[in-house]
Amino acid sequence: MLNKNVFIFILFITPFSSHAVDIITGQHSLDFHGYFRGSIGMSENGTTQAKFQAPGTRASYRLGNEPDTNLELQFNYNYKMSKDESDKAYVQGVFMLDGFKRHGSSNDFSVGNLAQGYLSFNQFFNSDTRLWLGRRYYYRQTLHISNHSWLNPGQGSVGGFGVEDITAGTGKFNLALFRYEDVLGTDIIDSTSLDARWHGIEIGANSKLTLWAGLTTRHKQPTLNYAVKTGYGVGAWLEQKSSNMKNKTAFIYQTGPEIRQGDYNPKPIREDISGVLWNLDKATSFEISNTLTYEKLPDYSVQWIAMYRQEDHGLAGNSKFNWVSTGVRPMFYFSKHVNLVFEGGIDYIDDKINSRKGSLTKLTTALQLSADRGFYSRPVLRVFVTFADWSDALKGEVGNIPGNAPYGTATQGWSVGTQAEVWW
Repeated sequence: MLNKNVFIFILFITPFSSHAVDIITGQHSLDFHGYFRGSIGMSENGTTQAKFQAPGTRASYRLGNEPDTNLELQFNYNYKMSKDESDKAYVQGVFMLDGFKRHGSSNDFSVGNLAQGYLSFNQFFNSDTRLWLGRRYYYRQTLHISNHSWLNPGQGSVGGFGVEDITAGTGKFNLALFRYEDVLGTDIIDSTSLDARWHGIEIGANSKLTLWAGLTTRHKQPTLNYAVKTGYGVGAWLEQKSSNMKNKTAFIYQTGPEIRQGDYNPKPIREDISGVLWNLDKATSFEISNTLTYEKLPDYSVQWIAMYRQEDHGLAGNSKFNWVSTGVRPMFYFSKHVNLVFEGGIDYIDDKINSRKGSLTKLTTALQLSADRGFYSRPVLRVFVTFADWSDALKGEVGNIPGNAPYGTATQGWSVGTQAEVWW
């Protein structure tokens, strides 16, 4: 639950939520951005709204399945280096605080984490190239309706340094270095990661290709008897656009410490993560995905995703975890502000490590009030009903979080509630 101060804040910023709030004075300017997501819901017998996610997977389908509160507050300060209009050089400082809390754990909610804090030096050399230093989100790659970030090296890092948009053929080249600290008890495990991207490569009139490579070193930790380990990654994604359609097809392969602990935890995997063993010399992960967004306004919008991920822990015998997922979210517009949305998603796992396999199906319908027609139109207020069903092999691993969610001994469950979401 949100306290009254957060509600008052959201009511205050909602009128400005379609655009950033800008203040401009001479060579100085300040703009304000943010994100808010919050809900009130319940499951059977009035208990905490359950989250339905297959065990071992990194994400779940979002609509009517986010029993949490998430708030981000971002301020961008821009300083133009000269009053001369021909001199475009400027420095930007980005400062963001965030907070996240699952329902059922506590009524307290605070926004006290420095999610981003960095300086960007722009157009000092030419009209495109930028240098930056600090902590930042770094061009996350996400499947929207499942909130699965399959490439996210910056969020949660100690900090980084990079150069962006160096002209390279028909595209641009980015290079970034990140630093991570992983705390285990009283010990700190240090890691360093290099991220290289050649993006915007033109492939025909409506297609652009990005090529990616990563290199991560987990440094020696004598107290824990951790030796130096190094892993690499390669990947590519193709983005296609037309008047009504956007499509992204992506592939990524990673080894050893280049494999991350989670979608929003970029620290390298360890030999033992919460009782799950890895051999970093042989561990690999492979993922392929596709996201299709189609909008035929003013009538309807739809997004469909499909993905396959395999993790091999590199242990003796079969130590693979396979995850297959597909889902769709169509939206039908009754008017500019009222629409009906459905979401159906299926996750299938084949977990060789724990000798289990099975599927989870989640279905949601919601009536929405939104700012305008469009798949990504925000702010939006939703009233939803969600139903989920899962295999006997997954009993006890689904529907039992957060808090006192009631489905730990069941193979199906439901939730109802309302949610508000806005970004600006």
